[in-house]
Amino acid sequence: MPLDADAILRLLDAKTSYTRRAGRYVGHEDGFALVDMGDERFQARWASGGFVPVVNDTVWVETIANGSDRVVFMTGPVGPRPGVGVVSTVADPLVTVTTDFGDFQMPFAGDTPPTSGDTVGISWSSGPWCSKLSTSPDEPAQPPGPIGGGGRVQVAEFRAVDAGTTHSNGDWWQAQVWAADNNDGAWFFGSQVRDTIPAGATFESLQVFINRIQKQGAAPNWALHSSASKSGVPSFTGLGAWHPGGNGWQTPPFAAVMFDALKGGGSALGFGFPNGGYNKFASLAQDGMSGALKISWKG
Repeated sequence: MPLDADAILRLLDAKTSYTRRAGRYVGHEDGFALVDMGDERFQARWASGGFVPVVNDTVWVETIANGSDRVVFMTGPVGPRPGVGVVSTVADPLVTVTTDFGDFQMPFAGDTPPTSGDTVGISWSSGPWCSKLSTSPDEPAQPPGPIGGGGRVQVAEFRAVDAGTTHSNGDWWQAQVWAADNNDGAWFFGSQVRDTIPAGATFESLQVFINRIQKQGAAPNWALHSSASKSGVPSFTGLGAWHPGGNGWQTPPFAAVMFDALKGGGSALGFGFPNGGYNKFASLAQDGMSGALKISWKG
């Protein structure tokens, strides 16, 4: 006998599902990590090998659901946390440590600061600090060269960790992202894009997930900003006007410019609208994919 619609839905509900999103660590409570994703705050189990983030760190949050049962895990930071570096400058009580993934300022263990050129080990849990090593670790083996074509294409999806609209004064009065006069709308990604895509990467493609719930008037004026989260009013750098052709994954005409600005070494952390028409895009509570990025690159 064929299954009716309700029976099919019950079977689908019983399937185990898995999702992975980036969130913002905001503290801990009752033995759980607290993570903000969009306009919601979640309790997450610790599954990060003892790593404790610093408040406002961007972290990975993984959810396993089976029917109405759901378990949320915080599995660690977005982006690399190098374990070894070389001291470049000393300004007691902080030193600057150069690593394969950039320069970091941090305190040091002990009463005597390391000196420039010293190799140090780095601990990242509850905030970075370093300690001088007795000897330098062995140099890692060199990876094989790329097989033709300049390396394989890599693809990653980045969901916004927050979004909203302000009356250009930091009030963030609206959870939807508006492109409208006297309003600034924006999506925020922490530093996950910059931490994932290296500075030397070359552009392949970039798409934005569109869920526009109102289209009216002139095209939205798209722009980049350098804010990791909703704090004050973003400083925008214009990209241009663009009416997306529909909802779902869409390729903006300035995709390559966005890529160069958002990757490692770039000047931007997110994007939005300083103005433009009277267009409204879904909040993250309405659609967790709103404003998401799908980026492919080489290198």
